[in-house]
Amino acid sequence: MKKKSTSCSAPVRRPVFHSSAATEGGSLGEGGFLNLRLLFGLFVMLAGVFLALLSFGPATKGFAQGTTREEMTLTLAQALAINPPACVPGQEMFNDVPASSPFCPYIEELARRGITGGCGGGNYCPSALVTRQQMAVFLVKTLDAAKNRFAVVNFNGTLARGRGVVSTARGTTGFYEVIFDTDITGCAYIGTVVVPGIVNLGGFLTTARLAGTTNAVFVNTFSQAGVVDDRSFQVEVVCP
Repeated sequence: MKKKSTSCSAPVRRPVFHSSAATEGGSLGEGGFLNLRLLFGLFVMLAGVFLALLSFGPATKGFAQGTTREEMTLTLAQALAINPPACVPGQEMFNDVPASSPFCPYIEELARRGITGGCGGGNYCPSALVTRQQMAVFLVKTLDAAKNRFAVVNFNGTLARGRGVVSTARGTTGFYEVIFDTDITGCAYIGTVVVPGIVNLGGFLTTARLAGTTNAVFVNTFSQAGVVDDRSFQVEVVCP
């Protein structure tokens, strides 16, 4: 009696396309490792906000009750690991927050990032208590600020997709600008040359902050031969 022969076919392996990175740090993607890293970072940040809030105000008043607006900026800045520059005397952003205040750097940095704003009349009202409504707005804006900005741009300068992008444009051949919705002065810019959603076309690019701005990235694209040429690309802004 003959034994039946069995065979096990190997699983089909789909090709994986990789884009060439212009700087170290790997390619920019929409899934996998990048999302896990982002989710973990958001979890750590929220835990930091919760623990820091517990140290402010009487415990009997409940979560965030008794916390002032200036204390909240310090809490959020610490959760985001922000190390702001010192305030400049005579150039303060708010009338009631002098440069001598220990909270001034945090208030002004969060204001620059769009996380907080004044209370009217050029004032910040630093000693006012944070309401539940204000707390909700603080957290939503902080979560948004914690996400990296990115843009995937077509070779003609139009935006394919992105996060926190105000506009994109192509100048002359191989010269592009990407404008974001926040101050990116102290951030890093990581770029790759791609055809959005298809495959790597080849080539490389350079990135830099656009001169005379605080929220725009200049991108210069090249062919594999090193000649300035139009290329689709993606750029990610990573802030400390």
